[in-house]
Amino acid sequence: MMKLGKISPFAYSRMKQRGISIDALNDLLARGQVERQFDGARVVYLDSPAPGPTWTRRPQPRLYAVVDAAGEVLTVEKRVRLRG
Repeated sequence: MMKLGKISPFAYSRMKQRGISIDALNDLLARGQVERQFDGARVVYLDSPAPGPTWTRRPQPRLYAVVDAAGEVLTVEKRVRLRG
């Protein structure tokens, strides 16, 4: 579980562009899965829930944030991963 620290100006502008709220970022940091990078940074991500039968070919949104070794949020993104 990570806590929200400082947000870089770049990350904040990306959040505004993509419609990601501070609450969503807090939820991501609290419940997301963490991948540690070789330079001390961390990628925190939250995959969307498993699709139901009607979602077989629809893209899946994925929310992630990159946090540096000091705890500053560097960027926040919503990605769409196409399956199949």
